[in-house]
Amino acid sequence: MPDKNSRLRQAQEEAEEVKVIMMDNMEKTEERKAKLQDLDKRAEELKLKSKSFHKTSMKVKEQKKCDNIKAKWKLIAVVAASAIIVILVATFMLVNRSSPENTHDIGSILMNEGGITPTTIGPGK
Repeated sequence: MPDKNSRLRQAQEEAEEVKVIMMDNMEKTEERKAKLQDLDKRAEELKLKSKSFHKTSMKVKEQKKCDNIKAKWKLIAVVAASAIIVILVATFMLVNRSSPENTHDIGSILMNEGGITPTTIGPGK
């Protein structure tokens, strides 16, 4: 009988060791389950935030695109206005330069009004 008691006690000890190991494994499993649930919750929150971020970024992208188009049109308008001004000034200058009666008449009138004539300019005359 001592042999049977010894084997029985050894089996009970082994069963107790297995029980302790299983309980430890069950605790670890529960901890992992809680961590996984937490990770799932955080992942879902990130997913919602990413959708919101995506919507916001698309709105900003569209607004920047519109702002860029407006800026291009403003630049085109400024360049066109500058070109028109340059063309008008150049045309005005060419018109005044090409009409000899305007430039010579003004000069001769001013010289004659002051008593100076082209023949009186110079020393001793």
